[in-house]
Amino acid sequence: MRRFQIITLALVALVFEGCTCCAYLNHMFNAERIYDEAAEMRQARLDSVPDAEHSMPGADERLKYDKVIEKGSRVLERFPENKKRTAEAVFMIGESYRHKQEWGKAITKYDEFERYFSDNDSMTTVEYQRAYCLYKNGEYNISRFALEPVVARKDHPYYFQGLNLLSLLDEKADFPEQAIASLEAVLADTSGTPFMRAKAHFRLAGLYYKMEEWTKSREHYTADEISMLNVRERQTAGEQAAECLIKNKDFLKAADEYKELYKNEEYAPARSQYLVRIGEATMMAEKYADAIVILQKVNTEYPRTEYSSRSYYALGDYEQNKKLNYEQAIVYYDSSFMARSISEWGQESRSRRDALKRLIAMRNKNDTLRTKDSIPNLSGFFSSEFQIAELFLFKLDEVDSAITRLSAIIEESKDSVQVLKATYAKAFILDEFMHDPDGAEEIYKEIIEKYPDTEYGKQAQANLGMRVTLKTREDLAKERYLAAESLWTIATETPLDQMEQVDSAYAQAAAAFDSLYQEYPETQSGVQALYMKGIYFQMNPEMKDSAITVFRFIRDKYKSTPWGIECARILNNRLTIEDKDIERLRKRVKNSEEHIDKLSAQYYENLSKKPEEKKVEVKSKEEEILENTYNSMYDFE
Repeated sequence: MRRFQIITLALVALVFEGCTCCAYLNHMFNAERIYDEAAEMRQARLDSVPDAEHSMPGADERLKYDKVIEKGSRVLERFPENKKRTAEAVFMIGESYRHKQEWGKAITKYDEFERYFSDNDSMTTVEYQRAYCLYKNGEYNISRFALEPVVARKDHPYYFQGLNLLSLLDEKADFPEQAIASLEAVLADTSGTPFMRAKAHFRLAGLYYKMEEWTKSREHYTADEISMLNVRERQTAGEQAAECLIKNKDFLKAADEYKELYKNEEYAPARSQYLVRIGEATMMAEKYADAIVILQKVNTEYPRTEYSSRSYYALGDYEQNKKLNYEQAIVYYDSSFMARSISEWGQESRSRRDALKRLIAMRNKNDTLRTKDSIPNLSGFFSSEFQIAELFLFKLDEVDSAITRLSAIIEESKDSVQVLKATYAKAFILDEFMHDPDGAEEIYKEIIEKYPDTEYGKQAQANLGMRVTLKTREDLAKERYLAAESLWTIATETPLDQMEQVDSAYAQAAAAFDSLYQEYPETQSGVQALYMKGIYFQMNPEMKDSAITVFRFIRDKYKSTPWGIECARILNNRLTIEDKDIERLRKRVKNSEEHIDKLSAQYYENLSKKPEEKKVEVKSKEEEILENTYNSMYDFE
């Protein structure tokens, strides 16, 4: 009997152990099956979108990863002592969070995996994926630290991926040279896979392109391994390789490469873009007749699109800058705007069209005046010339034409202010637009020498990197005002029991303010000083009339300044009534009289009527019942 009980207990224990094992196998089997299904969906998504790296998982895919996380969490809860099983569960949960792009949660699980299962075979994968998640989470410094064991040895299974990630981190840290070095290490190692070499070429080409090293960029964009990349990356490489040729001014070869892209059936959706670029490159190569034919083909085959708008813009630019036929350029710019008004090219075309119309009107007017023996309004004439130069520079991108107009103003105008303004503008254009610092420096020094007491002289010093030592009349007036203001402050702080010193201090301050205005009447500080003189007069009863005279003068002569406005407020201390106010008052009186007459008539009408007998109000029984139910101190019975 005893033996039978022992055997029974053993069998029961064995059954329960088997059930536990079955529960684990059930959870992990389902988790792995769902994870594989999610992986298939993920791969299909990555294959179907151009920018796979930035694509987000769909709702169904995320749901499957959520189920994997749920199954893995049950394994951790029910089998915490089984190291092998919990390691598999933690790893799968971390991977699920990574695929869901929940980087912070994935990092937490990877940290947990290293803490408890650092000797597991999946640890090498965790090292790289944790660094990648840190990078995606914006924690670049920590990511670089986490990446060290990956790139420390070449036998690491993620060594080349680690070098690529390291280059991304260097790029984020604005160290393009270090990023290039990391990618060059991938290409130098012959053990790297062809696909990884292709990715390295693609990344290197992009980095060199940003650094404007067009030749090196093109070498990597045209590398043989590029053919292993997906369609979108191959297409980008072909486009950028042609753009590198344009940057190096090899326009015809670039046009030929765009023609090859145009013929490729894989890139058929971008044919309109390629056709425009072929026309633009041909135009840059000064093959104008061929370029016009190609651009007109765009307008015919792709009407009312962004690319036809861009094509018309290129034709307008040709008529404007090469043939100087502004009327025809306006026609093309109008066509560009009509083709696609909301596009970048349509908006720019509208801006250029308006600028050209203004330019033609002002130029015709000034050219007519030039043919006369004398110009009646020289100031207006040269002001128009300066506006024409501004249009050429800022609206029409014709720098040479702007320089020509400014030079004419400098040579012909007798107005020193206009000459100074045109001279500074010419130096600025040479420096910022034509990249001629030597020519600009010569003109800036001339401005400093000839016009030392102007804002242009001060700005010329600043543009040359010199310490600004020049002072304008406004600056000098400001310094004098601060000195006079300090005298006024001394007067206000002097004790009243020393009245003679107080009066003397105020008199000195008033004299300083008066002297400042007499010397710098056109400056803001000068006007403010005159206002303070009026305040001084106002403080003395015997000088009230003088204060009113000063305030009236400031109000009339400097009415647009803050002190002119304040003086107008001080002087306007009497109530003024206008005709509309009197009319409004009369209307109100008339309405009141009419209302009083109406009430009076109603009163006398009521008096003439006989008074009606008042009827006794009989309350209903229901009302009596309501009153009797009231909780009162009286007895209504």
